[in-house]
Amino acid sequence: MTDNSTIKIRPHSVNGVMVDQTMLLPSAEAIARQIQAVPAGETRSLADLRAALAMQYGVEATCPVTTQRMIKIVAAKSVADHQAGRRAVPFWRVVDPDKPNSNKLAGGREFILARRKDEQA
Repeated sequence: MTDNSTIKIRPHSVNGVMVDQTMLLPSAEAIARQIQAVPAGETRSLADLRAALAMQYGVEATCPVTTQRMIKIVAAKSVADHQAGRRAVPFWRVVDPDKPNSNKLAGGREFILARRKDEQA
């Protein structure tokens, strides 16, 4: 699996002073690997996911916008894989079904809730 993640130096305000910050722009592959590390039946927040990625790549932050874009890609492939009977990346472990963005992902809120219920059984 290739990893097209990039690290950028971005200006960041700290107490009104602009300082450089290293920021990861994660690839879909990096997101998928991090999601797969979450044990079945457990959940993590997207903030937890970004923090784990930042630590893994040795940067100060992970871009939340890029993370959300990559989650959409991972979710679309995951739903297709699940429907085809293939092993799917369990994105439902890091997406809060009660947040509005859950309905913007492939499968929507109901898919996420159903997969979480399956893992609790």
